Amino acid sequence: MSSARTPLLVVLGAALVGVGLLSSITTTANPSTLPSGFSTVGAVESAALYCTGLTSAKGGAPGHVTFLNTTNSSKSLSVNVVSDTGKTYSTTMKIAPLASQSMDPSAVLSGNNFGVAAQVSGGGVVAEEVTRSTTGLAPCVSTGVSTWYAAGFDTTVGSSANLSIYNPTATPAVLNVSTYSKSGFVAPATFQGISVGAHAQFELNLGNQIVNTANVGVRVRVVRGTLDIVGVQQSGSITSFNAGLAGPSTTAQFPRVTTARDTTVEVRLANPGHLPAQVTVDVALAPYHVAPLTLTVPAYASGFVSITPNSAIPAAGYATVRLTSSVPVTAALASGGLSDVAITSPGTPGSQFLISTVLGARFNAASVTNTSSRPITLHFYDLLSRATSSTVLAGATTEDISSVYGAGVTGRNVLVTASRPTLLVTLTLPSKPVGVIVVAPLDGR
Repeated sequence: MSSARTPLLVVLGAALVGVGLLSSITTTANPSTLPSGFSTVGAVESAALYCTGLTSAKGGAPGHVTFLNTTNSSKSLSVNVVSDTGKTYSTTMKIAPLASQSMDPSAVLSGNNFGVAAQVSGGGVVAEEVTRSTTGLAPCVSTGVSTWYAAGFDTTVGSSANLSIYNPTATPAVLNVSTYSKSGFVAPATFQGISVGAHAQFELNLGNQIVNTANVGVRVRVVRGTLDIVGVQQSGSITSFNAGLAGPSTTAQFPRVTTARDTTVEVRLANPGHLPAQVTVDVALAPYHVAPLTLTVPAYASGFVSITPNSAIPAAGYATVRLTSSVPVTAALASGGLSDVAITSPGTPGSQFLISTVLGARFNAASVTNTSSRPITLHFYDLLSRATSSTVLAGATTEDISSVYGAGVTGRNVLVTASRPTLLVTLTLPSKPVGVIVVAPLDGR
């Protein structure tokens, strides 16, 4: 691994251009992405961040939004909070260079569910919402979307699934919701023509119409306006956020999938198209050879592939899971103990990722994946110490960050950039069983 020094403004100025957890629309060859606040350049006059998904303590997903200033100058934020009951709260924040501040919406406003909007003076500020249990995480986005897909929801006894919907615009929005399950396509009348007022928050309980159903896929079509949408899954004691995707895809990859004993891990799929999906799931788990797993998902339906328990897959740490499909599908990873699971969307290859310690927790695993067959050059930049380093990552390879970035990432804010947009960064948090809480970097999913 070689090292080099580069001035802070040069590195951040180059890295922040085009960065986005969800800042570009890809073809169906890769999972579609949604917009992110980190895609804004530090020199812009103002930028916006929108967050939804957090609830009151009674709602099961209480937590906080953390704002991180990635620049070397102070930033001013104007923050507005709205609840599903129509209550509002406004405040201002000033965040020092390379510092962070958090706020708990339920501590400043009454209500059941909350939407948060922040106007930033200049760019370079990112935000993430985290539940108190740290099992639910979702990056805040920089703009609303007109289409939204997700898979893997569960409304069976002991679970609940909701769509947390926030309208960040000054005009009302209208949406239609369709679902896909083992029973097929459903578009309940009460899920059509839903109106969400300007700067309002709305919570849609999928279980009100899709009763006692496992592995539910969702498509949201916004017919007027744009919306910020996050899926909130509660499964027993685990609350997770499903940030969703802008569209289905023929490929998806999960670079860090636990195979630990006493876990339940599934790749859940929803097929929103009119043709059956022939899906192949490849599991890489050195030094073992695992035969490809196959599944046919009928049109307008859902299905899943079990990673654990599975007699064909040994309990041997983390596996890399790749899927390909004959037609575009929506995928999600469901991982947890024998009964409670967390739902996460697949990662989307990109060229910039920010690994942040805003969670206040150590990482159990942190990895980088080159999704292409050609080598790429990685550059690491520590926002606080300004130390830089670089290395080459071979094609079709997943490596622990500790093996390619000697300083490690725990306790740091590290910007990772790649020479081509074929990089995935994957993190897991400490948990029992190990590896079941998979989280995304602040600017990548």
